[in-house]
Amino acid sequence: MSKNKTNPGLKTLLDRVLFQFPPETRIDADPIQFPRYFYDKGSPEAEIEAVALLAAMLAYGSAKQFNKKIRVLMQNCDWQYLDLIIGRKNMQDWPAYRLSTAEEIKIFCLASGDLIKKHKRLKTIFLEGYLPEHSIQKGLIALRQKLLEACKAYISPVPRGVKHLLPDPGSGGCAKRWHMFLRWMVRKNDGVDLNLWPEVSSADLLIPLDRHISKISRNLGLTSRKSDDWKTAEEITNNLKKYDKNDPVKYDFSLCHLGIAGECTHGKNPELCRKCILNQACAAFKKDT
Repeated sequence: MSKNKTNPGLKTLLDRVLFQFPPETRIDADPIQFPRYFYDKGSPEAEIEAVALLAAMLAYGSAKQFNKKIRVLMQNCDWQYLDLIIGRKNMQDWPAYRLSTAEEIKIFCLASGDLIKKHKRLKTIFLEGYLPEHSIQKGLIALRQKLLEACKAYISPVPRGVKHLLPDPGSGGCAKRWHMFLRWMVRKNDGVDLNLWPEVSSADLLIPLDRHISKISRNLGLTSRKSDDWKTAEEITNNLKKYDKNDPVKYDFSLCHLGIAGECTHGKNPELCRKCILNQACAAFKKDT
């Protein structure tokens, strides 16, 4: 950064990113497109939750590939996902994806349907853990435990490919896919997120932490931690609360898609760095100026 420039403040820069890269324009590259489709066509909230859970838990690896697998599954059930998972519709061709076989994905989906048949909503289970202390971690642990128990009705012990779709939010890991699912369910309906769980405060959410978000957060001084774990997600979120205490993860979608769309290479492309909105606050840019 040249000496005659002044830093207008990170909040101002982050707000400019939101303005220049509005989340709703990038839905087609994100797994939120699937629950958003069901939401926009007026599907039951239980179905939207179940689609969101599937989309979030398959969202690892290449976005192009996991979005393709989710779409294939929805097409194979004629976009009647709730009927499929609660047993009103059969489907022969289940897709496999990376660490999970077709049978393991089927078990995962049917288990979520069994919980919906018993509890009406996945939200009900989450709230049992969340509400006493407003702990999203305890809410997620409660939901995961019920899902694992439902999976055991199909196969026991639960195989690795199913467990990979249900990472343990109590293990200390960053639990990125769980936090993404919660963001979709909790945040206000802004054209992307859905606000199906208004009982949960947006202030309690943690940022879904992946490699891109962790790198950009370190470059922006939002965390000094070296590992990508739950505590790092907490630290980044707590620093974002300085800019919006009630909705700290609102910046997540735009920051994430800076990487997906190739606008941020964490200092590897000087030309992109010079054009980047955040360069005044970014350590990666300062190294090269």
